[in-house]
Amino acid sequence: MAATALGVGVVVALLPLLLFPTVLSQDGPAHVAGAWVLLHHGDDGATGAVLREHYRTDLTPVPNMLATLLLAALLPLAGPDGAEKLLVAGLVLGLVGALAAAVRALDRRAWWLAAAGLPLAGSHLVAYGFYNFVLGVIGALLVLAVVLRRPGGWRVAAAAGLAGLLVLTWSAHLLPWVFAAGSALVLAAVRAAGAARATGTATAVRRHALPVLLAVAPSGALTAAYLGTGEGPPGGAEVAPQHERVRELLTGLRPFVTGWADEGLAAQATVVLLAVLAAAALRRARPGGPGLRAERVAVALLLAGVTAVHWLTPDRLGEDFGFLPDRLAWFPPLLLVLLAATRVPGPRAAAAATVLLVTAASAAALARLPAQAAAAEEVGELLALAEEVPPGSTVAVLQYGRSVVWPGTGSPDPLRHESSRLAVRAGGVDVGHYEAVYDYFQVRFAGTPPLRQRLDADPGLRGLERVPPAVDLPAVRGDLDAVVVLGLTRAGDDVRQAADTRAVTEELGTHYAAVATSPSGLAVLWRAAPASGETARGGSAAVPQRGPAGTGRSDRGGTPTPG
Repeated sequence: MAATALGVGVVVALLPLLLFPTVLSQDGPAHVAGAWVLLHHGDDGATGAVLREHYRTDLTPVPNMLATLLLAALLPLAGPDGAEKLLVAGLVLGLVGALAAAVRALDRRAWWLAAAGLPLAGSHLVAYGFYNFVLGVIGALLVLAVVLRRPGGWRVAAAAGLAGLLVLTWSAHLLPWVFAAGSALVLAAVRAAGAARATGTATAVRRHALPVLLAVAPSGALTAAYLGTGEGPPGGAEVAPQHERVRELLTGLRPFVTGWADEGLAAQATVVLLAVLAAAALRRARPGGPGLRAERVAVALLLAGVTAVHWLTPDRLGEDFGFLPDRLAWFPPLLLVLLAATRVPGPRAAAAATVLLVTAASAAALARLPAQAAAAEEVGELLALAEEVPPGSTVAVLQYGRSVVWPGTGSPDPLRHESSRLAVRAGGVDVGHYEAVYDYFQVRFAGTPPLRQRLDADPGLRGLERVPPAVDLPAVRGDLDAVVVLGLTRAGDDVRQAADTRAVTEELGTHYAAVATSPSGLAVLWRAAPASGETARGGSAAVPQRGPAGTGRSDRGGTPTPG
């Protein structure tokens, strides 16, 4: 029964990838665009030329590149949308599989606890599109699986494998690497302390601690080099207890709830069940059971330490390193699962617990489907305009209303970075491509100054993502080929009457021509008007011939349909 339930849970978790044309996440399209730019930066034709003009590439090792490299490998096989779907499917299967490997390293009978990976597979940070972080968590679980399988000491091949896994985890994200390396060292220290009484301190350290220290060294050196460049998170942030986070953790609000549906009961049920299973593992050992005292002590220490860090950590370290509490909230539930695996219940209780875990995760996933369907319609309307953007164009999407599924601040908006997918489909440059602003991604904006910097009215380059956007369209006149106005028709009066909105409307009416409107009017495409001499190189090739006002017809004829 447990195996069947786990299989059903995996299928339900993968349903959105089968039902909708694209992955619905906030940052995912930007990650796809980054990989696409890497692959096509050297192309001939208008697309390659505009990418070289506006991007530079950098493959210097940083702890935020694994997802980009995987997408770049998948793009030629499945195309942009297919590559992202394959990656996300891999994240779902990877979370379940890596957690299964970790719990089976403690007790082979504990494999069913892998069902606890399903709530994370459809959770808050996955909906945000934090693919590198999730890949890092998968790597950290595999590191734990390797370490937990070595209670008697290490051989050279195993230590080398551990070193390689730590480097791979580091390449995905720094925080899971810290968790993985710290967990390996804590386990090594607890085992060495326990073995010292029987074998002596020197032998215990040589058998348990030294191989782990040597395995951590390569990725530790990479971390030191990365932080030494000044690109890592700065210190100096205030450390103080955040009591609200305790409530969020106990209710499952973080990490499980995306905010796209009524997921609270399912999240709470998951937390309660994991806590009960972990508490049951603390009961007196059965005669003949596996001797996991050192592992149980190490996991308990890690659970207490990670929970304290989650409680005390700042919301962000500098401008570029946010979502720290949200990321840290993943680790206490995972450690509860490992603690539960140190003393598993009998087969009947295990089957019942698996069914309950799968039911909770599936209920949350199914509850999100109507919201995802609504978001898919919005995304389709925006992407339908891609065929009206000539290859080699520079494109900016100005968003005047969040997605209808967006519940508020602190939750993912599926429309926010769809501008990047639009640019990929059009074969051009997304001026709002958020990855290209940061040093820890593999493609960066080029130019002196870059077009994004000239367009964005905020010195911190956050004006383009505001509602209403704070942009300076006249500053890029002649270099911005296309503008998509998104959500203005359903915006409130405060947004429609804002000074920034009026300035954009005036500039568009004077120097651009409206050439296409999505079926519901959600998105309107404006292209630089050649007759006014405002077309940049590689931009609009002909004077748009619009249909009658309000018909939504484009210069190519017909009405765009959702992609």
